[in-house]
Amino acid sequence: MKIRPEQLNSTLANQLNPLYFVFGPELLLVEQSLTQIRDAAKIQGFDDKISFEVDGNFDWGQIVAEMSAVSLFSPKRIIECRLKTGKIGVKGSKALSEIAASMPSDILLIISTGKLDMAQQKSKWFKTLEQFGGVVQHWEVQSDHLVGWIANHMATLGLEPNTEIAQGIAFCTEGNLLASMQEIQKLQMAHPDGKIDTQAYLDQINQQSKYTIYGLIDAALLGNGNQVLKIYETLLDDTAMPIQLSSSLYREINSIINMSIELQQTKQVDSVLQSHRVWNKRKPIVASILKRHPYPRLQKLLLSLGRIDRSIKGMDNLNVIDELRTLLLNLAGKTPWAQ
Repeated sequence: MKIRPEQLNSTLANQLNPLYFVFGPELLLVEQSLTQIRDAAKIQGFDDKISFEVDGNFDWGQIVAEMSAVSLFSPKRIIECRLKTGKIGVKGSKALSEIAASMPSDILLIISTGKLDMAQQKSKWFKTLEQFGGVVQHWEVQSDHLVGWIANHMATLGLEPNTEIAQGIAFCTEGNLLASMQEIQKLQMAHPDGKIDTQAYLDQINQQSKYTIYGLIDAALLGNGNQVLKIYETLLDDTAMPIQLSSSLYREINSIINMSIELQQTKQVDSVLQSHRVWNKRKPIVASILKRHPYPRLQKLLLSLGRIDRSIKGMDNLNVIDELRTLLLNLAGKTPWAQ
C-alpha cells in the first residue's frame, strides 16, 4: 500500500502494518517518517529494536534468525534495515520477498533507503513490500517549493509562519533541508512564544551572510567590486572555497542566463523574476545583473567558469584563485573584459 508522507500519521493512528518501507533522496524527510513509525509502534508495545545495515553481501539469514528468536525483554520487537542502495541482488530480492510475505504478528519490519530509480521500483521485492506493508516515498524538495516547506515546518513547531523569514532561511541554507530545519529549531528556542521580529531577523541574516560565498556572489551581482575584493580576501584561507564558489557560481549564472533568454522575449524584468520564482529578497540583486549584462556576456562568463572548474579538477592549468577573482570582478562589471 502506498502512503503519502502527509498521510502517514493518520494512517498509523488507524492501523499499524506489519512492515514499512520508506525511501527518497532527502534523508531528513525519510528520517522524519521513520520517527513517526517508531513512535506509533512504541505506543502499541514494540519496545525492543535491532538494526541492520544492508549491502550487497548482507546475510539475510540474520533477519530470519532474529524473527524466530525469543526476546527476553519485549514480546514485540522492531527489526530495522537500512539499505545502502536499492541494488540488493537476486538473493537479497528473494529473501526480502519471502520475509515480507510471512511476517509474524510480534515483529515490525522497517526498511529504509535513499533514492530508487524506476527499475528498482518495478522490482519483485519492491512490489512485495507494497503488497504486504506500507510504502512511503519522499521526493526532493524543489527550490520553488522550499519556502512553503520551511513555512509549514515553522508552523508545526509553533512559530508564526512568515514568508519573508522562510525566504531568508531558504536563501541562507541553499536548499539544505537539514540546515533549514536546524535554523527553524534555533528560532523555536529563541522565540518560545512563536513571535519573531521579521526585520530584526532579516537584518541578522544579512549581517551573517556578508562574508560568505553567497554574500560574495551577491556583491558581484550588484556590481560592488570593492566589496567583492574585500569578501574574497577573507575567504582565501578556506581550502574548500574554490570548489564551493565554482559550484554556486555555476548554478547562479546558469539560472540568470535562462532568465536573460526569457527577458529578450518578454522585455519585462518583473515578469521574468516572477516566472522563475525569485525570492523577494533577491529580486533587486537579480534584476541588477539582468540589466547590466546581456546574454552573450553571461554566456562567456559561464564558459570561463567551465575552464576554472576543469582546473580545480586537475584537467587544466589555470591559477584558480586568480581566475575566480577575475571572473567575480567581470561579473560585477568592474574590468575592461566585461565592458
